[in-house]
Amino acid sequence: MNRGFLYGDGFFESIRIVNGSVPLIQTHGDRINYAFEIYKFEPTFLADEEFLRGIALSYKSDGIVRINFFRDGGGKYLPECNEVAFDHSFREYSQPFFLPTSLDLEADLKKAPLAKGKLAIYPEPKPIVPWMTVKSLSSIYYVIAAKYKQEQELDYLLIENTKGHICEELISNLLIQKGEDFFIPSLKSGGVNGATQRFLLRNYGFAITEKNITMNDIEEADAVYSCKGSTGISRVI
Repeated sequence: MNRGFLYGDGFFESIRIVNGSVPLIQTHGDRINYAFEIYKFEPTFLADEEFLRGIALSYKSDGIVRINFFRDGGGKYLPECNEVAFDHSFREYSQPFFLPTSLDLEADLKKAPLAKGKLAIYPEPKPIVPWMTVKSLSSIYYVIAAKYKQEQELDYLLIENTKGHICEELISNLLIQKGEDFFIPSLKSGGVNGATQRFLLRNYGFAITEKNITMNDIEEADAVYSCKGSTGISRVI
């Protein structure tokens, strides 16, 4: 058994394939290399677009590829080395995928699919620690939160950090519109910096402001969007 299984010593990346292409491939690569730094991994390979495309398109249908990266070698809590091993798996997935394409973010988001539903705040705050800003193999916080979401019959579960600021939704990032202004939770608030959020910041950073988000901001927003790698962007409020 590897260190990812024994100690949660690693992270994963879920990559959507749509019509034989990988629309967020650049930001997936950015996030993987960021996670290598957080975990102090020393890969002997380049996790670049060629590497990711080779894995993703080795599966001959549309869906989601999950790549698990974990520290190689033995050791107990203290690892014997920092080299990286990985494995991957695939599942078919056919839900619609939407990203803005023009420079007019506001106009494009009017085309986003609607996925409205009941939402609430998870009562257990999330610690603001670097290793929880990537998709850790040690995901028990999100597992227990998902059980709570199910028990409360919620469609969306907002995650607060220990300072009382909303940093993300259980399985997505948030984009908030108020008038002509767009906001995301501060990147220092402890949320996972997802591939779709990275896409927005890369392409529309000029139109988006980071800020500390509270439930007041959610309730007073003209629109709230869910941003996740599996489906892109959808409107939830």
